[in-house]
Amino acid sequence: MLSDVIKKYGGEKMDPLDVYKDIFRIGEGFIQKEFEDSGSFKANPIAYYKNENEDHGHFRIMFEDKFEEIYRNELVNADFCVMNGLTYFGAKYTSDRASKMCAMIFDLDGVTDNSLNNFFYAAFNKEFDYYPLPNYVALSGHGIHLYYVFEEPVPLFPNLKLQLKEFKYSLTEKMWNKNTSVDEKVQKQGINQPFRILGGKCKKNAPLDRVEVYRVNQHPVNIEYLNRFVPTKIEIDEKKLFKESKLTLDQAKEKYPEWYENKVVKGIRSYWTVKRDLYDWWIQQIKKEENGASYGHRYFCIMTLVIYGIKCGLSKDEIKQDAIDLIPFLNGLNEEEPFTEEDIKSALECYDERYNTFPLKDIEKLTNIRIERNKRNGRKQEQHLAGARAIQEINDKYNGTNWRDGNGRKPKKDIVQKWQLENPEGTKYQCVKDTGLSKNTVKKWWNI
Repeated sequence: MLSDVIKKYGGEKMDPLDVYKDIFRIGEGFIQKEFEDSGSFKANPIAYYKNENEDHGHFRIMFEDKFEEIYRNELVNADFCVMNGLTYFGAKYTSDRASKMCAMIFDLDGVTDNSLNNFFYAAFNKEFDYYPLPNYVALSGHGIHLYYVFEEPVPLFPNLKLQLKEFKYSLTEKMWNKNTSVDEKVQKQGINQPFRILGGKCKKNAPLDRVEVYRVNQHPVNIEYLNRFVPTKIEIDEKKLFKESKLTLDQAKEKYPEWYENKVVKGIRSYWTVKRDLYDWWIQQIKKEENGASYGHRYFCIMTLVIYGIKCGLSKDEIKQDAIDLIPFLNGLNEEEPFTEEDIKSALECYDERYNTFPLKDIEKLTNIRIERNKRNGRKQEQHLAGARAIQEINDKYNGTNWRDGNGRKPKKDIVQKWQLENPEGTKYQCVKDTGLSKNTVKKWWNI
């Protein structure tokens, strides 16, 4: 039995609630209580359940002070109930509302006693070091779920959501193979994928009535550890994980009242937009034989199409149709692994204006397409700016204006901080490009 294999490697059967307390740090004030002040910017895990006699299901916010009560009274005896290792703002587990990843969870089907033994042997053998060792293993009835609990929850900035998705895909391909599963078709799932709750009911006709969970590793993981098991180009840069503003909301309100009124009170946010040429250029870039889309990167090429569509102010429906039109070409890259409308539906999850500032180098990394940078016709920045100012002065002469009026009066520190507030996932390079400040100026006032 699978449970015997787990116990062979020191697995200890756990109370499901204790596992959730570990993942979501219940009792430490990490997730929000039911009537806690929303200004604390805390988020919560979200569960979804449905009973056979019901026409629709229910989403449940798992508040810290109500977690056990909701789990015991509503979730554990539901006919179908799922949850994942993420926290969310709001009442549904949609990708755009994801806040932090507390645990990365993998589904591995077609597992036998022999294949699970193979996995554990390679995971526990430090010299072999082929698979990352999970913290918990859940027996879901027809397969296993591997839980990797982070020592520090990973903030899900838009650019990191996409990178973590590819990161998880790569780890899945690593762990799901002929030695660990009799099912040859690898099922790759995004970070937003929910799983049957621990202790909840299994599918009908499954070997188990309820999902069992075992602890096999007491030491939480981090990105540095998981990076060891993916190709270098897939690794996550840990320096990007914790770029949160050092200003409190009250400080930001006092310092940037206009930003506070638009962003916090009215929910309005301004973004930089570009001409449609960028979007059309990317479609042609995908189709190129050289430095174009390639098998293994098709999904992220379409996600980039969505991002560029947002940058150009295009509708979701128009982008969706253009992506569908690309399916025949993308299928031609590997006819044995067809690219489907379901893949496009998944890619369209990033139709969110916050992706407007998605870094260019991250697009290159995800799509494996090299993108030439705009140049100043060989001129250095100082020379380029001098020419631009000369043109402005000529325009002023004929228009009776003065381009210096109103410029240079706002402290550069304020400009940088305001830009960071509006672009929390942005980079110094983007700040330089958007504000026109020098690299040294942006670097000087970054995160001050």
